[in-house]
Amino acid sequence: MDYGINDKVAIVSGGSRGIGRAIAEALLGEGAFVMISARTEVTLAAAAVELDALAPGRVAAVAADMTDPDGVQAVVDATRARFGPVSIAVSNVIGHVIDSKKEGDGPGAGNFASMPAAEYRREFQHLFVSAWALAHACIPDMRAQRWGRICNIGSGVAREPATELPHVLPNVVRPAVAGMHRILAARLAGDGITVNNILTGSILTDRNLSYWNWLAGETGSTFEAVTAGFHSRIPLRRQGKPEEMAALVAFLCSQRAARITGQSIPVDGGITRHL
Repeated sequence: MDYGINDKVAIVSGGSRGIGRAIAEALLGEGAFVMISARTEVTLAAAAVELDALAPGRVAAVAADMTDPDGVQAVVDATRARFGPVSIAVSNVIGHVIDSKKEGDGPGAGNFASMPAAEYRREFQHLFVSAWALAHACIPDMRAQRWGRICNIGSGVAREPATELPHVLPNVVRPAVAGMHRILAARLAGDGITVNNILTGSILTDRNLSYWNWLAGETGSTFEAVTAGFHSRIPLRRQGKPEEMAALVAFLCSQRAARITGQSIPVDGGITRHL
């Protein structure tokens, strides 16, 4: 199936590993030019080398803090200079930090009783402002082309807060991010721009493994017990794979998905219960 995005220009934030890297690879496989960005330059450079081997000359990388609008604008400017106007923007920024050695500075995971107001502000900066800044910087190019795709990598808690879990921050900020994208979808549809929010369930990445270890400690359990309990609630009885997320994103960024917009789409093995 031809997705119709050959030579389209894409930006993927958080593109050095996990879901973001899988999305970058999927878009490259469809013939797009892809700029990946993340904060850790060493990891980003290694990912760029590996991706360039798959699609020579079609990938570039810029290290930046994508929670900072100035950093986002610098990435967009570098993308235009390297490949041309941006057609596809994928926002994939993590929220609360599980392992600061791997993920850098950010709000800490925790519960309502122990979470100070400053951490709510930082989570809003990470999840909401990052997505707003990338969309805001790319929309002029998309409007000029009368074609664009905006995808946000969100979480199932945007629709169904995980009230049984102690991490309060994404439960309260993710719904706001989904709401913004729903509004953008309505405003931009007439310009040929689609906007969708992808709701992750549990995707098997290095970060997710760190999360399960943290949750085991937070709840006084073991890694095996926590993951087994979670898997038992998933109809598919397993965690997802980054490439399964990437397959949906690549399709939503395609010409064939031109009528799909304003949606929050779960990729969670059937764990959510809404109709």
